[in-house]
Amino acid sequence: MRQNNRKQNIKKERIIMIASSAFVMAALTMTGVYMKENSAQNQDDGYSIDFTGIESQVEDGGQEAGDAQKPHNAVTYPQGDDAMQEVPEDDLDYLPMEEAGSSLIKIPGLTDGVHSEADVASDEQLAMLEEQKANEKQPEEKEEKPQDSSNATTEPAREQTPAAVEQPVMEQPALEQPVMEQPVLAEEQPVWEPQDVRTLAFSSDQGLVRPVAGDVLIPYSMDHTVYFTTLDQYKYNPATVYRVAEGTQVVACAEGRVASVFSNEEIGQAVTLDLGNGYQVVYGQLQALNVAEGDYVNPGQIIGSVAAPTIYYSLEGSNLYFLLEQDGAALDPQNMYF
Repeated sequence: MRQNNRKQNIKKERIIMIASSAFVMAALTMTGVYMKENSAQNQDDGYSIDFTGIESQVEDGGQEAGDAQKPHNAVTYPQGDDAMQEVPEDDLDYLPMEEAGSSLIKIPGLTDGVHSEADVASDEQLAMLEEQKANEKQPEEKEEKPQDSSNATTEPAREQTPAAVEQPVMEQPALEQPVMEQPVLAEEQPVWEPQDVRTLAFSSDQGLVRPVAGDVLIPYSMDHTVYFTTLDQYKYNPATVYRVAEGTQVVACAEGRVASVFSNEEIGQAVTLDLGNGYQVVYGQLQALNVAEGDYVNPGQIIGSVAAPTIYYSLEGSNLYFLLEQDGAALDPQNMYF
């Protein structure tokens, strides 16, 4: 039973759907017809063109069509050799009667049939014939004139312009060139040369003068160390320390040049003498110097005097520090005194 009821319900639904579709289609069809009629009525407002009548007009023949195309104000002249083409009055730049008798325009009943004096029947036609002849001669004269002008070879002589007269060139006086003053050259300064220029060449054979007369306090010793009382230590000693009183005069040991004057904490104020051949001596613990850098000294010349000892030699007492070197190597001067 349930299956039969279900099948019947399905059939009813199908019938309802088909009926609804048919109703919708009918409504759409009626709506389209109604809209088409209203559209046709709205478009027919008096300005629509019926193209169906155009074909019938074309079939009626070229004559009627030609008549329909003629402008309403066109002027028609008789057809033939002596007839003018149809020209609308609006397109004419002049009235036909203004050019009556012209050879280019023929007017029926007025200019036709007038080709010679025999055809002249009135004074007007005679005047028109003469005017035609005059108009015919004018183009011929116009054609001949260019030929005559082309053959003409004579040209009006051009006026010869006189040659430009050479103007005398005025010589301008030469401008005096300003004399440039020669710059004053500074007087050449003479190159200063020391008046006493010596060639130093010390050798061990010449010997040395003792710088002071005094005992050796600390000897030269580069082979073994010696004891320094103030420093309380043993060390190598490249110089010879002489025990002398403060203020004792110190002399040059050989001929030489004062290479430098300096001072330091260990040996106080000092002087270096260049003896030549790589030899030089250093004097330390000095005061009251009598020489300056660059001075030359002779053997035995006073250099200065002995000063108070520095703190490095406070326990040793006043002394003269004397160092002899050759090419930077310390030497023992004791064997070189004479």
